[in-house]
Amino acid sequence: MRTNSVKTRFVASRLSSAFTLIEVLVVLIIVAIITAVAVLAFGHFGRGRREKIIVNQFIHVITLAQQQAILTPMVLGLGVSADGYQFYEYAPSTHSSSARWLLLSSATLSHPTAFRYVFQVNMKLISAYSLKLKNDSAKPAILFLPSGYVTPFTVKLSGASSHFLIDVKNNGVVSLDESKKQ
Repeated sequence: MRTNSVKTRFVASRLSSAFTLIEVLVVLIIVAIITAVAVLAFGHFGRGRREKIIVNQFIHVITLAQQQAILTPMVLGLGVSADGYQFYEYAPSTHSSSARWLLLSSATLSHPTAFRYVFQVNMKLISAYSLKLKNDSAKPAILFLPSGYVTPFTVKLSGASSHFLIDVKNNGVVSLDESKKQ
């Protein structure tokens, strides 16, 4: 009889030191709620940062294209679509009818899907008309000449958290205006 009481006390003390299933579930629910709030809070912050990175990359690529056109005397063209942008090289020929634009062999400048799912793109050239953006623009509207001249243009990129206005002058100077969405 004495061994039964020792055994009962041992089992009872062991059961009282463990967590119940309800306690474990409550802790898991609290952790899930905290994680969900953190993901929602940082998810919006991450999108705004992604927008800024894409805009800065586009600005640097414009500057790089101008420098490349000057250093390697060739005419470059920029085609902007609703999804992204691509650079072209003008391939002149002895016959004017066979001159054409070829995709730039260096794929480091072009990014045809940079704006997809991130920005709504609105583009204006110096003549103040809005350029109708197509997903595949085989003829670029913006030229980078070996003399340093760049076709002046303005691109408005509207993202989820901000509007970015990129203005490029004929000498290649790029300015950026950012406004937060209300």
